Amino acid sequence: MHDQPETIGRYRITGTLGTGAMGIVYRAHDPDIDRQVALKVIRKELLAGEDGKFYLDRFRHEVQAAGRCMHPNIIALYDYGMHEDAPYFVMEYVDGQAVDDVLVGGLGTQVGSDIILQLLDALSFAHGMGIVHRDIKPANLLMTSGHRVKVMDFGISRIVSRSLTRLGLVMGTPGYMSPEQFRGDPTDARTDIFAVGAVLYEVIRGARPITGRSFEEVMARVVEPAPLKLLPADDVLTEPMRAVVAKALAKAPDDRFQSAVEMSDAIRAALGAPIPTRPAGADAKTIVRAGRDPAATDTLGDEVDPRLAKAKSALTVYLGPIAGALVRRHARQTTSFQTLLHLLAESIDEPGARADFLRRANEPAAGAAAPPRGASTPPTNKAALSPIDDPLAIEKALARHVGPIAKLLVKRALADGAGPLRPRLAHHIEDEAARAAFLQGRD
Repeated sequence: MHDQPETIGRYRITGTLGTGAMGIVYRAHDPDIDRQVALKVIRKELLAGEDGKFYLDRFRHEVQAAGRCMHPNIIALYDYGMHEDAPYFVMEYVDGQAVDDVLVGGLGTQVGSDIILQLLDALSFAHGMGIVHRDIKPANLLMTSGHRVKVMDFGISRIVSRSLTRLGLVMGTPGYMSPEQFRGDPTDARTDIFAVGAVLYEVIRGARPITGRSFEEVMARVVEPAPLKLLPADDVLTEPMRAVVAKALAKAPDDRFQSAVEMSDAIRAALGAPIPTRPAGADAKTIVRAGRDPAATDTLGDEVDPRLAKAKSALTVYLGPIAGALVRRHARQTTSFQTLLHLLAESIDEPGARADFLRRANEPAAGAAAPPRGASTPPTNKAALSPIDDPLAIEKALARHVGPIAKLLVKRALADGAGPLRPRLAHHIEDEAARAAFLQGRD
């Protein structure tokens, strides 16, 4: 339970609409315009810590980008502010039901396809503006009494996902996450296509195509190279529509539909419906890469970019050989060199060392200076790492509790580069005593 505030900013709170991993959603009244709105307050711990200001700046940027997504199938963002050190944003209030509340038994091909076509129309618009959702699922889709679909949380998922990772949590529902999301690889519009494939199957049949008894079991089914096994076609899910689902759920992004428009056309073809005529030059194959802000001007180059070499050199002083992998991964996800440096700095625990890394990575002169007086210098090869820090030792310890999936979990955590490994992996161990021993390195 929580105490409901009377007001947040200028908005008068009139009720609670729901709670979740991201925060609390209130129903509120805007006195200036005299309209009902929904107001979401983000959990402050998601954006706290040494780099709180950086995360707040990123969050504000994401909200501003999402605020430009004015589309009839996207819930509009109206305002942004701070309340008791927690960010909040104000959005359009929709009197409707979440799609996952009406899925019992499935909705059939016609109704289900109509929902997905509206969803794809919204995604096509957002992807064209450089925004990828990353958390498409029935719970994020609202349906009005007039059967209009509204997509929630555009532009918010990316920054909250990074913050949740820092807390040892995972953004998104496993049954809708793409292989690249599970692996921690760069994501783009085709990640949303994968999720849409899962939702298409579910709204028609009333059951998820990807299930498992645990997070790890679902992850293993998604990331293994073999194609997902779908039920045979029948009167509910026809063979043409099953083929659409299978292509959207392809493990490799290049094997999926390459755009929301391409998938929409395939669904219409499966229904035997006419495909809309589009203006000449409209490119349904365009892929919007994640993290690419159309307005950004500080574009990173390839791996021989001298700025990246300097960042790798400065980071290696504190992290050893893994620095190169972190630089390559984050360089693929952002266009801003300064944003890249802040992302890399998150992997350094000591505040003084983190500040020194940022200073040296920004130095115009070639070569890295010696570490600051009093700052610890981590070993520069894996063999020198103690068992409590050695990824191989951590993988073996974790495998005793979760099995072979430990290798994938450690690999993903290393790629994230968000601090010590053990605290970010311990939540996979169910037994409390075993989890405590793992955290303390008593393996």
